[in-house]
Amino acid sequence: MRVGDENMVQRITDTGVDEEDIIGSESIKQPYDPGRINVVRQEMTVFQVLRKIINKEINLEPDFQRNLVWDETRQSRLIESILIRIPLPSFYMDATNDDEWLIIDGLQRLSTLHRYVNEEKFALQGLEFLEELKDKKFNQLPRSYQRRIEETPLLLYIIRPETPSEAKFTIFRRINTGGMVLTAQEIRHCLYRGKSTELLKELASSPEFRKATSNSVSPDRMDDRECVIRFFAFYLTPYHEYQKRDFDTFLGDTMVKINQMSDNELAQISKAFKDAMIKAEAVFGKNAFRKPKGRDQRARNPINKALFEVWSVCLQKYPLDVLLKNKEKINERFIYYMNNDPEFVNSISQGTGEVKKVHKRFEVIENVIREGIN
Repeated sequence: MRVGDENMVQRITDTGVDEEDIIGSESIKQPYDPGRINVVRQEMTVFQVLRKIINKEINLEPDFQRNLVWDETRQSRLIESILIRIPLPSFYMDATNDDEWLIIDGLQRLSTLHRYVNEEKFALQGLEFLEELKDKKFNQLPRSYQRRIEETPLLLYIIRPETPSEAKFTIFRRINTGGMVLTAQEIRHCLYRGKSTELLKELASSPEFRKATSNSVSPDRMDDRECVIRFFAFYLTPYHEYQKRDFDTFLGDTMVKINQMSDNELAQISKAFKDAMIKAEAVFGKNAFRKPKGRDQRARNPINKALFEVWSVCLQKYPLDVLLKNKEKINERFIYYMNNDPEFVNSISQGTGEVKKVHKRFEVIENVIREGIN
């Protein structure tokens, strides 16, 4: 293997996080009442919707979809579809904040309309039927075509605030059709906006987190913020109290809890997280939160979210000097359990949200640290 090839292996293996199966074989233990779902159907014209966008009553810039932009040919063909009277698919909005709707499904379509009509950011190109409109911006269209766009009816499904968060989570997962389905953390970001979303964003960008993870957890799909909330979930709720819970709901409940905290409490838990990152990096260096790779240190396994969660919570409890003094023993005991306890390995690999697997990995890592320092 050439040196360049080795470097490529290093980059590929270090990037991102392990693919994870959270649900496993357990079913949801706390189903919500479907009768509490309140989704209303509303028809509005393009003109009415664009007015709401101008007035900041519809949010076109959610953190989790900022990089998802159609090219101008695809945008132009959406405008052409409207002009030749092809009906658009329906749109879904979250009205948790009735003064600022969040787009669950249809962001790119509405962004295209806003960019073409309100901002005049592009001219039409790549058209299939109306070639005479090539290179035309909105203000250059005949008024009849402008009216046709503005008066086009759009069908909106609006999820009302009284709909339970668990139900909204399911709706978000099932109806998103924009080509890139929202991740669980992106959905939580929609549902629990407030102090928690700001804190996760801040800590996922912190030098402590970036150093502990070797800057290898991508922010693009909020994997980095999910790591942070998983620390807080078990930092604020001891693992032995995690009983018969749906893991996604558990993480959502943690964000609700953080949203209700005072500034002083937020400062305390923020410090705890940063301390945990410093300790993990001190004990494991560039291998923090990763499954051991073996003797070849040129390539490393990706970050494992279950290991991130359990190591960060457990290490946070111990003084840094004690951990540093015994870091070699801690590493040795960790490798021992990885090689000799298949149930533990399974607990960080498959069905990681199952109660028995959460308990298993915390019990083992607590043993690893105790055995390492005694």
